[in-house]
Amino acid sequence: MDQKQYAEGKGGRGLIKKIIVHPYTALLGRIALGLMFIFASFYKIIHPAAFVQAVMEFKLLPPFMVNAFSLILPWLEFICGIFLLLGLLTGGSILIINLLIIMFLFAIGSALIRGIDMGCGCFPPWIDQKITTRLFLRDLLIFLVALQVFFCDRRVFSLDKLIRRSVQSPKQSFVKPSDAL
Repeated sequence: MDQKQYAEGKGGRGLIKKIIVHPYTALLGRIALGLMFIFASFYKIIHPAAFVQAVMEFKLLPPFMVNAFSLILPWLEFICGIFLLLGLLTGGSILIINLLIIMFLFAIGSALIRGIDMGCGCFPPWIDQKITTRLFLRDLLIFLVALQVFFCDRRVFSLDKLIRRSVQSPKQSFVKPSDAL
């Protein structure tokens, strides 16, 4: 392959880069993350005591913060997941999702280093996994998807784009009283 083909993105790397930065890749990532966070939030919302117990097992928060954290986090996951699916307030939602994933990576990494043998509390008990290096790598992969959405999302099929278009388009239906005469 010559330099011109490489510069035009016709080589293997150029194709991979095009796929990674493509708006539809970000759309798929946005939908996948939205569905995953909505699903992850359901059990925590329905069974808050079980989630409180999971948070306590990490031994990262002072006891007085565990209940508030355990009540707020699932609703934050749910709302951000819905917003990602709808493409509404996407920038803020994906920023929050990225921060949550960083927090999850820190918690899982901390539990791994300290040798805590427990489930992660991410999903319902019948799906939940024990904290392992594999779980950490899974969350790292999810973080990469979230970063791709954060940097490459062009609001394809989103309410953000629809709202922006309706705000920017001139109002054709309004007629000034002086024009009506």
